[in-house]
Amino acid sequence: MALEDILSRIKEETDREIDTIIGEAKVEKEKRLREAQRVLEKEKEREIKKAKVSIENWKKAEIAKIKQEARKKIIQLKESIIKECFNEVLERFKKIDGQSYRKIVEKWMKSAMAEIGNDIVIIAFRDEDREVAEKLGLEVKKGKEKVLGGFIAQSKNGDVIIDYRIESIMEREKNTLRAKIGNVLFGG
Repeated sequence: MALEDILSRIKEETDREIDTIIGEAKVEKEKRLREAQRVLEKEKEREIKKAKVSIENWKKAEIAKIKQEARKKIIQLKESIIKECFNEVLERFKKIDGQSYRKIVEKWMKSAMAEIGNDIVIIAFRDEDREVAEKLGLEVKKGKEKVLGGFIAQSKNGDVIIDYRIESIMEREKNTLRAKIGNVLFGG
């Protein structure tokens, strides 16, 4: 065999081997690319799931925050309406005519007498309060504060004091009245 034939044969075998190596490399490359794509797809799905969970949690938090703000505004609005009702009650007390006012005050004074006894002093803030107390034969002192109406009843020794001023009664009964007004206006 001639040298050229030997070289030609070596070249053919080398070319075949190169082609085989290149073919195997291409197969390996394709295999690795598919594996990388599969890993990427899994990672992408995992990230998408994480993002969905994150978005869902954010949505829930935002909805909860909005609901809480809405409840807060509703409570503020209800409180404002209840406050208007209290103001309306006070306005109506201002407009009660003398005779109706005297009947209310007389009832309160009799209640004070039942609780403290007849040995009481009435601190009157309005002329009608003084007139009712005198009619019932009670000792009267003039109150110095400017109040909407009502009086303070106290035992002569000062041990027992009951505040029947309209503003004080409203303040003492505020929570009970607030609940009743709330039930009437807003139900349950």
